[in-house]
Amino acid sequence: MHFSESYTPSLKRVLAAAILIMLATITSTAFAQRWSKRTLAAVRLPAGVAPPVIDGSLRDAAWKVAAHATVFIETSAHQPAPDQTEAWLIYNATDIFIAFRCRDSKPSAIVANESIRNVDLSNDDNVAFRIDTFDTMQWADGSTFTVNAIGTQSASIAGGRADKLEWQGDWQAATKRDAGGWTAEMRIPWRILPYPARAAAMVMGINFQRHEQHAHVDSWWSDLGPEGSQSREGKWLGVVPPLRTWKPRLSLLPYLLPSVGMNAGGRAELQAGLDARLQPTPEITTVATINPDFQSIEGAVASIAFSRSGHFVPDERPFFQEGSDFRNVGSNYAIGPFFDSQLIGRIDAGVNAYGQLSPHTSFSMLGDAAFGSESDLVASFRQNFNAATTTSVLLMQHSAAGADNTVIALTPSWQHRKWGADANLAQSLGPQAGGRGYYADVNFNDTNLFGVMSVARVDGAFLDRLGFIPFTDYQGAGGFTDYSPKWKHGFFRRADVNGGYTWNWHLDGVPFQRGVSADASLVTRRNYSIETFGSYAMFDAQTDATWGMAVGGGAGDNYRNWGINFQTGVEADLPYTSVGPSVQVRLFRHLDLGLMSFVQNYQGVTQQHIFTFNYAMSPQRSWGGRAVWQNGRFNAFLQYHNAGGLGTNTYVILGDPNATAFVPRLMLKLVFAIR
Repeated sequence: MHFSESYTPSLKRVLAAAILIMLATITSTAFAQRWSKRTLAAVRLPAGVAPPVIDGSLRDAAWKVAAHATVFIETSAHQPAPDQTEAWLIYNATDIFIAFRCRDSKPSAIVANESIRNVDLSNDDNVAFRIDTFDTMQWADGSTFTVNAIGTQSASIAGGRADKLEWQGDWQAATKRDAGGWTAEMRIPWRILPYPARAAAMVMGINFQRHEQHAHVDSWWSDLGPEGSQSREGKWLGVVPPLRTWKPRLSLLPYLLPSVGMNAGGRAELQAGLDARLQPTPEITTVATINPDFQSIEGAVASIAFSRSGHFVPDERPFFQEGSDFRNVGSNYAIGPFFDSQLIGRIDAGVNAYGQLSPHTSFSMLGDAAFGSESDLVASFRQNFNAATTTSVLLMQHSAAGADNTVIALTPSWQHRKWGADANLAQSLGPQAGGRGYYADVNFNDTNLFGVMSVARVDGAFLDRLGFIPFTDYQGAGGFTDYSPKWKHGFFRRADVNGGYTWNWHLDGVPFQRGVSADASLVTRRNYSIETFGSYAMFDAQTDATWGMAVGGGAGDNYRNWGINFQTGVEADLPYTSVGPSVQVRLFRHLDLGLMSFVQNYQGVTQQHIFTFNYAMSPQRSWGGRAVWQNGRFNAFLQYHNAGGLGTNTYVILGDPNATAFVPRLMLKLVFAIR
């Protein structure tokens, strides 16, 4: 190929730029790997040295002999973070102790608002300790303990653990702020963690993380690389967990629920039930329930926005939260989640067991029954062949008169650095069933860039009575990409641009879904946000074409924010318009008020308004409630909750949190912890 002389300088510049980019990429990757897979020798608390007092101070003698982790790496830049963090780690026969020293060049700007335990702390300055006791290098097998700068705790324990404080365990954390930043201490009992039942020195995966909300900086001690790969987590070498002192533990949570109707002629009722937890070995957890109380659990409110496939709503019920990480087979990005526990309503009894059969084999088995009407069995097994390759198998059996249904699903997954691949292969059996579902994708994940291309086929006879499968009788392809850069300086601080396409047709060759969508958003230095979005699609012979925009303030602040979302166009060939304002405010430091509204004009006007409030009297005691107006129906409830630490829990509830209309009923719920 010949280039004229006039084009040569431009070509040279292009080649030079390409070489520089390639060298920068190689250098960045090499630098990231330098700070990845770091090691820390396990240090056991010496005899004669007292365990640290968890008060946020780092003056205890134990920290002078603890293992010391230094040089935290900023995830977006893959270089040492501007404000550095140090961490210390030591253990004994009963507990793991962790300390953090967080230096901050602007300590007055530290953000810490959340005071309620076990909620999302990502919008506060926080630190986290992550431990992968089986060293599988899989996210689901790790436990993460987080504390914000005012000492509020949140935990995510391996396999999935309910938010019940009695089931999550009595781990502690405390913090202190000073002129140079802040410090934090944690105590994590071994007994609340799953770990290998081997009385020998072993390797466990660990990492330390810090999030600086005010500076928009995330840093890790062991850099996970641009794709966030757990294969790059740190290693805790030579740790000996306390197998010889470990004993099976049974905890019982019986409850009493007396209630009385508040209307004329209302009658009094008394309900009782029992939750039980047993850990027969350090690796396995079992949970059982008899006559569980779900009516006092505040569930999410489903959206009324137009949707071709319905809306997926997360399940907040503790019994179904337990072990949920092992049952998450399939996803909304594929055929759909094969198991959706929200499709299981009232049950009379249930048993749930999950854990590790070996360091690389995990399982979950859940069975429940509503006597005289239906029963369900859900079993899953996952094999980790290595850090990059896993395979899960899911078996579900739903038994009901005339509606028996069995689904078997196989989901292999592979990841190598920035590239990955996933697949779903499923078979349904039973009356009105008998079809298969297939899905496969190739994905790319970098620091600010994610992309996926997929193909799928779902038979018309594929029936999953316990899963959220949006569509059947189609085959085709799809794709999605997302670019989300961040900036430390300038007017804009972060952006998100994404787009996708769908091209599906029915199995008889008739076109089904064909469309594209795009979304772009910006967040400013002062946390104002603006977003614009649009989509065009053909659904069978109908047209869906909408566009819209959203503006807001207080982005990243859970307690002081506002926004309004507007969308217009056509859905299913008919005019469509919706508007959704929302506001969240905090008053007097402890009172949180929220209002989220949605008004939709589509074949008539429908609307939904949700008002919430919570007054935190202390970390254990609070008043709260919710009112929902939806298409002419109104429901509200008021609740007082005294968490009572790890002992008795008391709830006083006026109304029913999940009814469609107000229930004039007063309930007193007492939960007793028995060990």
